[in-house]
Amino acid sequence: MEIQITPNWTISLEDGFSHRFEDEHLVLWKRGITLLTTVYRYTGEKERLALVANLRAKAEAINAETIDEHEGELYRFGYLQPEQVQPGHTRLALHAFSTTTLGCLQTSFYLDDPNELQKALLAWKSATWHDDEPEAA
Repeated sequence: MEIQITPNWTISLEDGFSHRFEDEHLVLWKRGITLLTTVYRYTGEKERLALVANLRAKAEAINAETIDEHEGELYRFGYLQPEQVQPGHTRLALHAFSTTTLGCLQTSFYLDDPNELQKALLAWKSATWHDDEPEAA
């Protein structure tokens, strides 16, 4: 199913997700996976480069495995981080950022089963930016 997060951002997820809003965040979940989305807007490439540099530094500081991909106007950067939820229960977090020159969609996937990582990666890579400026005729 395709989810319209904002007028500019969409993401495709498998069926069965519930959703709610928490402040400025759209939260989607189903058994074993939670997805928290946050949208940032900025004014150009300089801000995008600064955001990605900060994210990369954060990932390096915790020695996280990172993912870098370019797809047209989109630049994706993400990192994996195991998180201990409670003693004896760890989940895998994929903090994934899809960026354009005008904004960023952060999608943080929290996976109870690390075998669900491929589904999370496919969902992240389905994130699409739709420019809200009308095209010149």
